[in-house]
Amino acid sequence: MEPSVRQVGWRILLGVYPPEFNGKERLALLHNKVEKYDKLKEVWKKAYQQGLLTKAQIEAITLACVDVVRTDRSHPFYHNDVKNNRVAQLFDILATYAIYHPAIGYHQGMSNIASLLLYAQGNEGMAYLCLCALMKRLIPKFYPQHDQVMMITQMQNLHDLLVFTDYKMSQFLRMHNLGNMFFTERWLLLELIREFPFEQALHIAEVQWASIAMVAQTWPEVGSTALYTQLGIERCPAVFEEKDTHYSCCDSNLINSLIGEQFQYKQPPIQSNEPLHFSTQRKSRDFSASGYEGDPVHMKDWVVELPSPDAIGRGNNPFLLFICLSMILEYSDVIYEEVHDVCDLFHLFQTYNKRHNIWSILNRARSLFDAYLKDQEMKRKYFS
Repeated sequence: MEPSVRQVGWRILLGVYPPEFNGKERLALLHNKVEKYDKLKEVWKKAYQQGLLTKAQIEAITLACVDVVRTDRSHPFYHNDVKNNRVAQLFDILATYAIYHPAIGYHQGMSNIASLLLYAQGNEGMAYLCLCALMKRLIPKFYPQHDQVMMITQMQNLHDLLVFTDYKMSQFLRMHNLGNMFFTERWLLLELIREFPFEQALHIAEVQWASIAMVAQTWPEVGSTALYTQLGIERCPAVFEEKDTHYSCCDSNLINSLIGEQFQYKQPPIQSNEPLHFSTQRKSRDFSASGYEGDPVHMKDWVVELPSPDAIGRGNNPFLLFICLSMILEYSDVIYEEVHDVCDLFHLFQTYNKRHNIWSILNRARSLFDAYLKDQEMKRKYFS
């Protein structure tokens, strides 16, 4: 997508406003939503200043603080901003989302998603609207009480897809305890945006969003957010507390560095029992503890038929699985030659991180996906 049309194009692809809206209607809708965002942001910042944020809220925005100061910092968009205004904007977007979506909060990787949106939109409020729209689809991957069903399903379908497409490679990975596809967790969670350089990450993201819109014309359930409304992730009023006993000195110093001078919290004199460390700890994902006995991904010797587009990967983003498949096939020769255990494969993809041949990977993925869609359409017509 040309940079000149990316602002509006992304808003349409992400469903920020209906595509049939004319220019005047779009501007009116955006103006109203951005005004609401500014008010929401001011409310929670004043609550922070008064020491009223809950422990969970402080933990969430502290994690966001830690991540935003190191997200894409080498890119000119941030590197050339000597006053760090854009880093502060990125923090505001993520903190506001976490405060008003408490069922989700903040998770590592969301800063990378929001960074692309802020760069493409060039406006904090617009980027926030895009993040809210995108997260409606991504929620099942981040939702902590949802037993990782989405991620495990996508790993299972990716395993099946590899067995179906390249049996030799699937059995090689299985022989080396890699058939469960756990090594693709970050690919699936963040939809590959951390695997490519910044400019290419913009492209890899919009290609997937466009594919969802394209496939949804034939398979309406693909990419639908209606499936996820039961998770209760719509914006809700923030609940604040009366006391600031959980505001640690380290947390407040970190938040104060990004929140803006007029909203800074003044820490009272340190008491002898006050923690001098961050109150937050990152929680790692444990797929073995997701309500499944044994390995949650079922190893298969053969696959003769693939799920339909509205079922593969739970219909969330079918093309993503084909790009991941193409990523694996891109390095077939290297994998056969150099991979002997789990660590070898992780090391291989870490070595090639942000050095992948995006065009080779995308061309192969498109070819495989096109063949898959044609086959699915033939089956649907045959059985209809």
